Amino acid sequence: MPSLPKLSYVLLSHNREQYIRQALESAFAQDYEGELEYIISDDCSTDRTFDIIQDCVAAYKGGRRVAVTRTPRNLHLAGNTNHAIQFVDSDWIVRADDDDISARNRCTLVGQAISRYPQATMIFGKQVGFTDAEEPRVLSLAGQVNALPPHMEEDPLPLSRFFQDGILHQAWSMKHFREFGPLPSDGQYVDDLISFYRCCMLGSGVLIEAPLAFVRRASNNMSLGGDTGGVGYRDIVRQELFTQSYNDITRRPLGETLQQLASYTARCTSRQVPEAAARAIISHLRQAIEERNLLCRYWQDSSFKRLEIRRAQKLTGLFSLLRCLPLPIFAAALSTYRYLFKR
Repeated sequence: MPSLPKLSYVLLSHNREQYIRQALESAFAQDYEGELEYIISDDCSTDRTFDIIQDCVAAYKGGRRVAVTRTPRNLHLAGNTNHAIQFVDSDWIVRADDDDISARNRCTLVGQAISRYPQATMIFGKQVGFTDAEEPRVLSLAGQVNALPPHMEEDPLPLSRFFQDGILHQAWSMKHFREFGPLPSDGQYVDDLISFYRCCMLGSGVLIEAPLAFVRRASNNMSLGGDTGGVGYRDIVRQELFTQSYNDITRRPLGETLQQLASYTARCTSRQVPEAAARAIISHLRQAIEERNLLCRYWQDSSFKRLEIRRAQKLTGLFSLLRCLPLPIFAAALSTYRYLFKR
């Protein structure tokens, strides 16, 4: 196999004093035999997160380069990503979050996939969800390395695989930043989605049939609207309103990405980007934007409008029908059902 590539392990943080130490320890425990650097970018945390980062870095005894930086103000995920990549000195980013735990061989498997498939621009791996109570078991699993190498498969157009449950976008080629520039600054909830479409246009994806990251659930995750795992009436209302807001505020950055990709395909030859593949990528992204246009005022619209949306999306089942009711009634019905049958 060709030599292992240099990797940049980019960890973004914001107000995660409870979890950042575990995330950093799993980063520093990587068994990668190639060149690896760490870029840790804190997004103006207001708790002790940045102090803990500095303590962990000071205690790190490895010989790898570690760059610690802090944004000038709270820039959210996309802005923090753009800030962090200024310090990247490689062709590949392994993206990590401040409340998750990486498998010990995460970088090793990513590096092997890149070496085996030189046309790849993104690497996928299995993700395993866990709660705080399951952390001791997950820490043990993250430190284990299977003696048998996992199956790796290249997919020239991984449009469906990215959206399957259990698949996580683990690593990005820096090609997509060099070709398209920084992520849209307001792409705070779709930084990974924008990167996916841009990488998809520039190369192939590789799926690794192994858990590379253990993703913490119900940790007040920003990408999920501050989800804390609650299932009561107020939790349902808050999550539904966040989902509506998500559909609204992600339309513009995805629209900007659509324009970028359309402009790129217009100036490229079919040898650089096969015409059928380019059409599929742009069509897929356009559908994602159209769906957000449909849902961006979901709970402000009438029940009749929600019924029309249900038919347009070809949804069936009692749950989708209940979501056509006014939000207070839907939340009351769902929270009652969870109380009676999901305890």
